[in-house]
Amino acid sequence: MTCRTCQQKKSFTVEEAAALVADQLALEPVLAEEETVSARLAICSACPSLTADHTCAHCGCFVVFRASLPDKRCPYPDGDRWQRL
Repeated sequence: MTCRTCQQKKSFTVEEAAALVADQLALEPVLAEEETVSARLAICSACPSLTADHTCAHCGCFVVFRASLPDKRCPYPDGDRWQRL
């Protein structure tokens, strides 16, 4: 995967991604409700744009991080797949 911000190639294991997400979420003042996060992640897990079991190919985010933020939307080009939640 290439980081969309710095253009460096870096691969993360699922465990490494989870640790990075946990560290970043600890800094967030407001998180989405667990039910919302679970529903969003279910949609992401079935998405053809999910790469390496943790990264969105459209925005480069770890999906768990993006799904945990209440103000974020799904970046799928054909429309927000989370909008029906």
